[in-house]
Amino acid sequence: MLNPYTYIRTVVGHWGILLAYAILPLAIKYFLELLDKRDSRSIMKAVLITTIVAFNAHTFFMAFLVFSILFLFRVYREKSATGLIKPLAVFFTLFLALDTYWLIPLITAQRTTVLTHISTEDLAAFAPRIESFSALFTLASMHGFWRAGYLYAKDFLPFWWVFFVFILFLAVHGFVSCFRNERLWVYVRAFGLIWLAGLILATGIRSPFEGFFRFLFDHIPLMKGMRDTHKFVTMLALSYSFLGALGVAEIERGLEGLKKENGVKLRKAAIVILFVPLVYSFTFFNGFAGQIKPADFPKDWYEVNEFLNKDKDDFRVLFLPWHLYMDFHWVPNKDKRIANPAPLFFDKAVISAKNIEVSGIYRQIYSPSQLYIDQILSKRNGITNFGELVSILGVKYILLTKEVDYKSYFFLFNQSDLKLVLETENFYVFENKQFKGRIFSVAGTAYVRNWDELIKRSKMEDLTTRLYVIGSGEEENFETYRKLEYEKVSPVKYDIRDKPLKYVVFTEEYSKDWKLDGREPVKAYGVVNAYAVSDISESKEVVYERFYRVCLPSYIASLITFIGCAGYMLRGWKIARKGRVR
Repeated sequence: MLNPYTYIRTVVGHWGILLAYAILPLAIKYFLELLDKRDSRSIMKAVLITTIVAFNAHTFFMAFLVFSILFLFRVYREKSATGLIKPLAVFFTLFLALDTYWLIPLITAQRTTVLTHISTEDLAAFAPRIESFSALFTLASMHGFWRAGYLYAKDFLPFWWVFFVFILFLAVHGFVSCFRNERLWVYVRAFGLIWLAGLILATGIRSPFEGFFRFLFDHIPLMKGMRDTHKFVTMLALSYSFLGALGVAEIERGLEGLKKENGVKLRKAAIVILFVPLVYSFTFFNGFAGQIKPADFPKDWYEVNEFLNKDKDDFRVLFLPWHLYMDFHWVPNKDKRIANPAPLFFDKAVISAKNIEVSGIYRQIYSPSQLYIDQILSKRNGITNFGELVSILGVKYILLTKEVDYKSYFFLFNQSDLKLVLETENFYVFENKQFKGRIFSVAGTAYVRNWDELIKRSKMEDLTTRLYVIGSGEEENFETYRKLEYEKVSPVKYDIRDKPLKYVVFTEEYSKDWKLDGREPVKAYGVVNAYAVSDISESKEVVYERFYRVCLPSYIASLITFIGCAGYMLRGWKIARKGRVR
């Protein structure tokens, strides 16, 4: 666990990767046990632990590569895969059933995902940073994280590479010594290939294997999720831990014949070997070189959260400045840039930016609300009705935190429909006087060509008094609206209590799966949902049907599989315990 790879992932806060990385060796152990024993208990253990690894998609992808290599070498040794087909078929069947809760929603999701927008520009932006000798040496030594500015143990050790060469020597010694070992050769050679594959993939476009890597990137869709190729160092660290341990064991075995008077020297040598990895990453033990420190949010963050919670209305909060990653001055770390914590901190629903803004890549999430706010902000200097424009997203409050380029958002003070209701050390809080509710109703329609025309017309017309649709059609000039009373039964179900006008506007981000009494929505304002109401006398129900059609059955299938696996394991444990008692 203690190496430059886990060190930098700790510093940058990649806790999901670290959790999966910590579990991965256990998953490999149980997978090897499956290949050896091929019984139900070993299959269950492998399935359950691999499911935990799958909590992080990147590590799960690498686990799949490792499993595949181990399987192929096992087949090579046995000269046949016949005996492995049944246990592996059961393993994959149970794994798919247990992980249905995320696999089925993922497979049936809309075709446009983050992976769709990842391109070769991402490879350049997230390419490993070469700091020592060459790309191969940098990645082999488990360094090379794409972002600069962090301190490693090597920055304090003049001859740090000597420690790495020693670690590499132990791994190579273990590989060579056990290459023909009757019991271990299959695993030794497998981990040798795992190391080589990890090195080639980790170097990405920074190595002689660039052409091969680009071919994989272009032809294997899942490879797009590994744009940060430094993550493949996981495979190197695994190989070092396995082969290095064999190397140490071989050295110990070779020294067994020495006389007893050399015992003290041997113990000292053993201590040195144990301390090498610790020294190689000693910054784990000095507070990560002062780069990360524990911190709480400023008091006024809690004050603002309490202020918002006092308003019992159902609304959203827009958080500005419009950046996903920002430097927050109150973060005590050397690197103060973190992902915007507002959506996780505030109790109310928060709309915040998802634009990564890395090396010329502005965004990779093209949801309607993100694009809509981008468009509004691009016209900020000519807008005086910002509250009206964001009211169609259900925004009642706007939080402007005093960080980075917050002064470029001072146009908010010039808006006719915004009122500054609270100022603290770190915040300006504006109330939207044009807020119409999360669900409201209108009687007329209007048509615009695009958002630019919508913004222009908003200067002369109230957008919330008619349903505006991007497209063409016959307009209905009934300018009136009604805020509807409703009950939020759950995040996927709303019961409308009031009688609506001709159209119902539901300010959740547009999705054809949000249905009112079974009817699909139209795309209101190019960003949210709206429905034509034929019968205004009955109460209405807005339901996210995909949850009940796809997600809930998937959750139930996974839960049933988990209960079955856990029950089987518990039963086996009880039987084994009774046997020991007798």
